[in-house]
Amino acid sequence: MPAKFIKSTILPFTIVAIFAWTLSFNLNQYNLQLTGALILLYFASKIFFRSLTSSFFVTTIVLVSIILLLIFTSGGILSPIFFILDFLLIAIALLLSPSQAIVTALTLICLFLWQNYQDLSSSMIINLISLILITPLAIVLSKSYLKNLESQGKISILKEAIKDEQIDNLLWISTTAKPSLSTIINSITDIVMYLNPKEDTGLFPNQLLEKLKTTQKDLISLYTSTGTLEKSIKESSDKMEL
Repeated sequence: MPAKFIKSTILPFTIVAIFAWTLSFNLNQYNLQLTGALILLYFASKIFFRSLTSSFFVTTIVLVSIILLLIFTSGGILSPIFFILDFLLIAIALLLSPSQAIVTALTLICLFLWQNYQDLSSSMIINLISLILITPLAIVLSKSYLKNLESQGKISILKEAIKDEQIDNLLWISTTAKPSLSTIINSITDIVMYLNPKEDTGLFPNQLLEKLKTTQKDLISLYTSTGTLEKSIKESSDKMEL
């Protein structure tokens, strides 16, 4: 039997089990002990389940069990804390999946109808309708929340990629570009000084000398611009961290 199918049946089975527990006079006397066991199960899940998904699942099962235990023993469909079920469905949709919220709502509605179908009052009908209406809202909220998390994750990944690219650029400028330009500028400066004697001997064309001087100036400007670029990258990196 697939593990996914087993996992999907645990929540409705838990709801039915808690409902049957509260209907039994013999078991109903041990509600406090059952609550204590559920709390121990919660802490055990934090210790033994390393997977975040498994921990969320067990935590949700414990949360559902405790809340239903309180509602079923305090009046069921007419319980003064019945409204907590609306928030519970939203929590299930967020922590587990929208389909689990639908299954939970249908299971609860069936149990309440089975228990009270002979004497349904207007208050009971209103409570059942509230469960029906809150279910699609819980699904919409969970999907919007997941999309928001996904977009935040993409933004974080993009920021990390930009930051890595900035670091690579800074390293290339400081370790490759600037030293190489400095070496070329020094070499051209030495050549210009060698080809530019105090007296014109006519051994070297003046056009070649002027081109070398122009190249020298361009390289000096390029070397200066690398410093400006390096400063700009550092400033943008600091802004992203803020």
